[in-house]
Amino acid sequence: MMSVLDPVRIGNVEMKNRVVFPSMCVFFCDSEGYINETMIEYVHERAVGGAGLLIIPGSPHGKVGPGRPALSHNGYIPGWEKLVAVVHEHGAKLFCQLHPAKFQAGRGFAIDDVNDFTPEYIHSLIESYADCAVRAKMAGVDGVEIHGAHAHEVAQFMSPFYNKRTDSYGGSTENRARFGVEIVEGIKRKTGADYPLIFRISGNEMVQGGREIEETVEIARLLEKAGADALHVSCGMPESEYAISMPMDMDDLFNVDSAAAVKAAVSVPVIAVDRIATMEEADAVIKSKKADLAALARAQLADPDIVAKYEGRVPGPVRRCIGCNQGCRDAAVYKKIRCMQNARLGFESTLNYLPVSQEQAQRKIMIVGAGPAGLEAAYDLSLRGFRPTVYEKEAAPGGLLNLASLPPKKERMNDLTHFRVEALKQAGIEIHYNVEVTPELVAKQAPDVLIVATGSTTAMPPIVGLDAQIVATADDVLAGRRMMEGKHIVVIGGGLVGCEAADYLAVNGCHVEIIEMSDQVAGGLNKSRRHFLMQRMTEKDVTVRLLTKVERIDADEIQVCSADYSYAIKNVDGVVLAAGRRPADMLSQQVKELLPQTCIYVVGDAQKPGVALDAIHQAARVAAQI
Repeated sequence: MMSVLDPVRIGNVEMKNRVVFPSMCVFFCDSEGYINETMIEYVHERAVGGAGLLIIPGSPHGKVGPGRPALSHNGYIPGWEKLVAVVHEHGAKLFCQLHPAKFQAGRGFAIDDVNDFTPEYIHSLIESYADCAVRAKMAGVDGVEIHGAHAHEVAQFMSPFYNKRTDSYGGSTENRARFGVEIVEGIKRKTGADYPLIFRISGNEMVQGGREIEETVEIARLLEKAGADALHVSCGMPESEYAISMPMDMDDLFNVDSAAAVKAAVSVPVIAVDRIATMEEADAVIKSKKADLAALARAQLADPDIVAKYEGRVPGPVRRCIGCNQGCRDAAVYKKIRCMQNARLGFESTLNYLPVSQEQAQRKIMIVGAGPAGLEAAYDLSLRGFRPTVYEKEAAPGGLLNLASLPPKKERMNDLTHFRVEALKQAGIEIHYNVEVTPELVAKQAPDVLIVATGSTTAMPPIVGLDAQIVATADDVLAGRRMMEGKHIVVIGGGLVGCEAADYLAVNGCHVEIIEMSDQVAGGLNKSRRHFLMQRMTEKDVTVRLLTKVERIDADEIQVCSADYSYAIKNVDGVVLAAGRRPADMLSQQVKELLPQTCIYVVGDAQKPGVALDAIHQAARVAAQI
């Protein structure tokens, strides 16, 4: 029976295993698209980790945005040669994804409409793709991939949702596939028939009027006939953003059946992608014969060593991608991506946790708080050879992550805690639970370094009646300290915490209303996760009152005002407060006075309330500089 670790061929190139690190926009290159040290180290770390095939985007034409790699003229070749060298050094293969810089519908930065392209312009684009493939071959790149998914220009031609042309490039399935087919033929003509070519395509575009899997199968046959050596079956388009990088709200392996449908219709290898989160899942895909290769994208952002750990070459637990999409998909266009699980992503050469000397390792480090920031600091310090001691006032680690994992579809948030606690356990780092750290305890321990990671508490806005019996914080409700099932509940605050508390209450049978002062709820949440959150709240009839302010809370009603109009929400059984947070640092200043020689760092919410991503990254930077 085949295994994910078995070798496989695409065209005449053999990969050492069936794990693919697929192309992603990470925005690590320089402003002109040249490969720089940041990009090289990012790729190098994934090659070291053990994937058999790495696919990196390179724009064949158009002005690239800052950070996006290009290969549109020969001046870019030296940088790509460096990528080839670091990939080949570790026995992996490198393909360049021909990923146009300037066209992508549905995200607000499409420049032209493919329906207006003249035949002459179309032919010039085909030549541009082929010339880029030639440059890739000149650089020693092992093959190319055409990006025909996610509403880039090739995908727009193939999609009935976008393509409204009436000439030979529009209308029928064959006509809409013609542009992609001619690019394949053009590349093969210029590079030679034996230069490997993958075609990436969305199996199902997941929008009304878009292409579904049955038509994709027809197109796959046409692409194979034209010379494609493998097909990479993705999903979605910007209008169905949630299907491109599937969030924690979706089941793992959601898209594998689309890959299986294509595989049943063609004889070339098929790559499955989307929400394959573990090596065990990847192996199951291969063993089921639904695909020939498995692409683990965000999984290898979170843990570059995921393959090596599966092989047993690298010890320790796996940093599992939780599907939060917070750092890799929330990032604005042309902004470097980040990862909540892996603070080193994009900082591989600078956040390298070099071991300290034996003398330095003897420094006494005390960490107060075992939430995301405290655990990250402890873990990173242990990598450098320090032996920090962690104190936690509760009976278990995690801090606010324990509450963040309770709303629907957020169980994976616990993986942030599980990984760090297990890694600390394996490193022999102690966590002392049920300990309320006081300035006196710190003075007794006399640490050289104190890291305060004590989190935050609910902010109390100046609302009359906030001390009423019916009022509870979102923390208390999620923690089960206040039960509100089956009641009319009003949530004050429509940010992420307020909306997730409303989601939690609605799923548990409450009739929920959200009061929000701004013009939208869950505004800071990424598009993919927000889609499912809003969908659930709509299904559960959660009422949202925007541009509305709470003036007063009485025994069973709330007085609110919207613009110039004030009114009462009556028969209220409970009020949940989720209107922001404030730091819970009552320690650092007192310790500073008691122990002026101690170096003190305040990290995470204890410094400035925010999201776990920021808390973890700040803690990682602090741990790297001690």
